[in-house]
Amino acid sequence: MEKVHEAAKALLELAWWVQRKGPMRAGLDPLPATERVILGYLEDHQGSSVTEVGAALDIKSSNVSTAVRVLAARGLVERVSDPEDKRKSLLSLTELARRNRSSIDTAVTGSLEEVLEQLSPEHRESLFASLDALSDVAFRLRPHG
Repeated sequence: MEKVHEAAKALLELAWWVQRKGPMRAGLDPLPATERVILGYLEDHQGSSVTEVGAALDIKSSNVSTAVRVLAARGLVERVSDPEDKRKSLLSLTELARRNRSSIDTAVTGSLEEVLEQLSPEHRESLFASLDALSDVAFRLRPHG
């Protein structure tokens, strides 16, 4: 269990710094975790409702609604009435959100490349070899259903 604890600590610290440094390096303010994860979800699920986003990310709908209001005010998310149910809003990313995401992705990649170049080739290869397993763990942690 000690190795699992160490892995969790390392992954949390890595996630924190990647999520902070990417936007800052791109000249943008970092977003709170809830807002960031909602934007990430909407990248692949345009037209989702607040309820769908909440269920997929295991976040209360009220918290999703609050974050979406902030994201909409920042010009990052657009709400459109569902043509089949006018009471429901469908969410999508704005062009600004897509541009910001591209800039952040480029900045994160650059930051990681710089750091990874400082590692030994063995450590780099070990890290790359673990990517499939890490993706599998992330998949298994997600709520399904």
